[in-house]
Amino acid sequence: MKRFLLLAVAGTIATVAPASATVLMPDMTGVAFTALDTSTRGTQLASIQTGTTGATTYTGSLRSAVYRNTLGTLDFYFQVAIDTIAAGDEVFNLTASSFLGYTVDALVDTTDFDGAGFFTAANNPNLQGPAGSTTTASRNGSGSVVRADFGSNGLEAGGQTSATYIFRTNATAYNLGGTFTTQDGSVAQRANFQPVAAAVPEPATWAMMILGMGAVGFSMRSAKRRSEKKFDAKIKRMTAAVA
Repeated sequence: MKRFLLLAVAGTIATVAPASATVLMPDMTGVAFTALDTSTRGTQLASIQTGTTGATTYTGSLRSAVYRNTLGTLDFYFQVAIDTIAAGDEVFNLTASSFLGYTVDALVDTTDFDGAGFFTAANNPNLQGPAGSTTTASRNGSGSVVRADFGSNGLEAGGQTSATYIFRTNATAYNLGGTFTTQDGSVAQRANFQPVAAAVPEPATWAMMILGMGAVGFSMRSAKRRSEKKFDAKIKRMTAAVA
């Protein structure tokens, strides 16, 4: 029995925290992204694609999405696609916020994983998959901002698309209160998805839940008593018949 319990616990730990995860702690820089285990991708909950609002030296698309992975928590996806860019300029990073207070794993996917969706396979310079990529992950001191620094994978010509960078969190809820930013000589920024704490029920809601559970319990106890009375009556009739 003890052996069975130990095996069950070990299996649970392996499911919740894959050994390949790259944990991005606050104030860390230069962390290598880990290739996403695609079997854990899960289901897309929301997505958004907008132009590079605010930038004056480049145009293109900022793409992002939220997925509920197979572990039950949320992954935040980010990709940058360039249409035009000024000569000599290069989009060299993307940042996203706010991840304050959440655990974050830095993952990457270079494929066209959503087919007809707007994410596409990466084709930015020198990119040969995670093993050959120069892009690294960073996180600021408070932990609120996560960043992908492209290195020699920077976007410097029209038609180039970054890999899709994925920040896996322990959050189970999200909203559109964060930001997604890219920059070279100018900055593009817009509202974006961010992890948030799950809503806590209001006192009145808790009261209704407690009353509901109490009603269910009372109903179950009443049904049990009725069943016991019927059983006792049946036994008495059988005893009388035998006598």
